[in-house]
Amino acid sequence: MDTSLKRIIAYLIDILIVSIVVTPFINLKAINPYIDDYNKYYEEYTKLIEDANNGEIDTNSDEYKNQVIDLNYKIAEYKVINSSISVVSLIVYFVIIQYFLKGQTIGKKILKLRVVSNKDKELNIGHYFVRSLILNNIIFSIILIVGVYLFGKTGYYNLSMVVSYLQLLVMSVIILMVVLRRDNRGLHDIIAGTKVISTEAINNEEEVKEIPSKKEEKETIEVEVKDEKKPTKNSNNKTKAKTTSNKKKSTRKNSGN
Repeated sequence: MDTSLKRIIAYLIDILIVSIVVTPFINLKAINPYIDDYNKYYEEYTKLIEDANNGEIDTNSDEYKNQVIDLNYKIAEYKVINSSISVVSLIVYFVIIQYFLKGQTIGKKILKLRVVSNKDKELNIGHYFVRSLILNNIIFSIILIVGVYLFGKTGYYNLSMVVSYLQLLVMSVIILMVVLRRDNRGLHDIIAGTKVISTEAINNEEEVKEIPSKKEEKETIEVEVKDEKKPTKNSNNKTKAKTTSNKKKSTRKNSGN
């Protein structure tokens, strides 16, 4: 399977896992006391949009525009805790857990992928944080949370529209870069100085390095044989000494005769 496709599938698995874990906490009144208010205004907003799409409301009227702006702000106001829990969960999963798992999440483990440095350096937790800010839209979520308290209804509505377009743009750029680039690096990888590689490829390379080729084995055997046949310095000295001794004995014998 292509690495880019593996990355997309791994990301979807990770987002699904985070959603399954976080959703129960968001719906607990003990943790999120504004959940009922959020659901109430969200339902009103949904019904308003449906009526507008069905032609029951004049979308050009000031009344409709004011209702949209008002409900949009109320939803955001009562969604602050939801958004904060989501941001914290994404940071814990994609930053802290991935850091301690040495560049892997559950999705990446399943698809046998790993985040590594693009410059063959050891990654620190800051690299994962920068990746997550962009990849998981954390930076945009933080902007919207802060914007609720900094802007009024109209100002926040305009801010939310701009952020929505930017989110779509950034995610589109990331997907295109991952799919089209030869190294499969997305915008978040470029900024954080990271890349995603296949652990299968690493294991195969290590296995190839560990297994010597037939040529290398043959050369090793030839060297060992040569080393065995090659006389050492000590053996040469012993041979010379033995020859000299034999000559002396022969000379003494002849002189005696």
